[in-house]
Amino acid sequence: MGHIEPTRPLNSQTPAVNDNLPIPNLPATRRKMFYAIGVVVLLLGFAIAAIVYWTGQSRSVPQSNAAGDWRDGTLSTQDSKVSSRDVELYYGKIGMLVVKFQDWCRQPASWAILIATISTLTAVACFRAAHRPR
Repeated sequence: MGHIEPTRPLNSQTPAVNDNLPIPNLPATRRKMFYAIGVVVLLLGFAIAAIVYWTGQSRSVPQSNAAGDWRDGTLSTQDSKVSSRDVELYYGKIGMLVVKFQDWCRQPASWAILIATISTLTAVACFRAAHRPR
């Protein structure tokens, strides 16, 4: 049997189905794009988390008390039993959880962990999207 030439449509600007025109490999470029985005998000997230942690630690260095007072500023006023009892009495268990959450938000390590976790989850989503079959 002989070779059959593809027929051209009436409009010569549109290629025929069997033409060997270079078609960009879209799945490969999509994979590279998602992989690159994942790497950038992961690296930036960890860098920002480290910066937040180190700047927060340098700001929260306890200062020595010249008067010899036993309080060094590392304990908050909510750490006392009286304060905890008052918060729980006036606002209930939810109020106590809110106070603990506020204390957690004041710690630079908490923000660094949160930033690193969000960037890791976002990067994992990008990596999975890059390796997802089309």
